[in-house]
Amino acid sequence: SKFTKSKTNNNLSKIEEIIDVTINEALELNFELEEFKKIVNKRIEEKEKLLKNINIAFIECNHEQLYFFSKGIELGTGISIIPILIDEIYKEPDIFRERIRSIDLVVTTFFHYDEVKKFLVDQKQRVLAIALDPLMETMVNIAHLSSKNKSIGLVCITDKFAQRVFQSIKQAGIKFSSFKFTISHDKDEVNKFLIDTDIVITSPGRKKEVEKLISPRIPLIEFVYIPDKGSMSMLKLAILDIKREGGILENI
Repeated sequence: SKFTKSKTNNNLSKIEEIIDVTINEALELNFELEEFKKIVNKRIEEKEKLLKNINIAFIECNHEQLYFFSKGIELGTGISIIPILIDEIYKEPDIFRERIRSIDLVVTTFFHYDEVKKFLVDQKQRVLAIALDPLMETMVNIAHLSSKNKSIGLVCITDKFAQRVFQSIKQAGIKFSSFKFTISHDKDEVNKFLIDTDIVITSPGRKKEVEKLISPRIPLIEFVYIPDKGSMSMLKLAILDIKREGGILENI
């Protein structure tokens, strides 16, 4: 979208400005450009090393959030995201405690923060709460296509994800005539569900499956939640702290 491109261009301009100022300051200090380049490359290599080999557990209540966070969030090389469903903790607490021993940082949403903290009361890892927002492009696409006469259908994996999407669309003030969802994996049932639906939304884990069934005339939108800007900054700072501490980021 134009908004995303404009945001990217602004960030790029800011970085270029910072680089230009730093180059000018290096020249004023009588550094040759080649020498300055070597210093910058060395610092970049050091930072890359700092960001390697970290295990982060992401704990959530629905498959969709886990799927996207573990596959779609780019935190750099050497950083592994281990997805853990909250239901799994209740069902197999001993296995959970064993898995968590190799984890450097635990991440969950604000909604589950207290619950997760209670599980980890006897563990030393810090729990970081993040906020997840719908991807701006997702909301813009739905708003552009929808109207008070259009029906929206959601194909996802869990009821919880469907409820969250419904709330997000309503809160954004997007108009629609009806909203329905299915968590069925039966091909005939999904085909039947897609009939008479003007706009189809899918969770990240089901887009490819629905693409094969849907008419090319019907708009198909993947609904993606991402950590907000503040949460991503906190997460990256926590990762740097882990490396400085040389391992697990402990509760403070």
